[in-house]
Amino acid sequence: MRYLVLATDYDGTLAKNGHVEEPDWAAIRRLRESGRKVVLITGASSGIGRAVALRVAAAGAITICVARTVEKLEELQQEIASAGGKAHIYPTDLSEPDRCREMVERVIADHGRVDVLVNNAGRSIRRAVLHSLDRFHDFERTMKLNYFGAIACIMAVVPGMRERGDGHIINVSSIGAQSYPPRFAAYVASKAALDAFSRCFQPEVAADGVAITEIHMPLVRTPMIAPTSIYDSFPTISPDEAADLVLQALISRPHEVSTRLGKFGQVINAVAPAVSQLIMTAAYSILPDSAKRASADGEAPAEKAPVSVEAYALSQLMRGIHL
Repeated sequence: MRYLVLATDYDGTLAKNGHVEEPDWAAIRRLRESGRKVVLITGASSGIGRAVALRVAAAGAITICVARTVEKLEELQQEIASAGGKAHIYPTDLSEPDRCREMVERVIADHGRVDVLVNNAGRSIRRAVLHSLDRFHDFERTMKLNYFGAIACIMAVVPGMRERGDGHIINVSSIGAQSYPPRFAAYVASKAALDAFSRCFQPEVAADGVAITEIHMPLVRTPMIAPTSIYDSFPTISPDEAADLVLQALISRPHEVSTRLGKFGQVINAVAPAVSQLIMTAAYSILPDSAKRASADGEAPAEKAPVSVEAYALSQLMRGIHL
């Protein structure tokens, strides 16, 4: 992908990995324009959301940071302020749709509008369905945050976007919604539901100037994947690199942002589903379960399992597919 520096850092060239490129003036202009927008980011307290908040605040946007943990939001707000930007924090339990609607109403009352909604907050559960037969709450709590919370935010911002004739909704989805890896039924189902909602909804608001972008993220090195020890050996991208994808989406407003691997997974599922099933069955057999971690459910933490040669080889073959 092509990387952009922020407008506040622009010095006439674009540099990444030692290579200097000619400036993309159109993209820089659109980024500067985005800096005048009200950008609401959910899950802003860590990982991808935090990196995105830092970027859009540096570009001059009115940055609305939403997450559940007040202390982390305050730390982010202070970091943005120290860098010369300004952020507004709205602590919210995004797994409660009523709280989501109330939060958006407060933001609109305080700032007049929401120009860009980044639905980034998410919960991941890596657990085989056969190990969840008595854990229906795994599916309930994942859908509440990843799907119902996101939908509540969308439905709250859309009326104002339609009235103004402009708006952008960015949903941070997963490469898993293209490839269907085992042990991720709860997580992938919630992301696939949001994808399906967005695809159905986009034609209804396209004429009103509202764009919806689905970002099928590859594996990102965030606290969310920390309990899965095999990911220590998997190729990942950093939160900053993931934020680049979000910033590019904010600038160009595409229908979808995806990786070549994600598209390959979609094609294989469409034209050779038996091959896809064979690969994923092998993955389920070779890759170990995630180590348990201490939680409110009373689970005791377990030692991290070693990564076998076969698992490592498979991780390289399926780079980033297991989000």
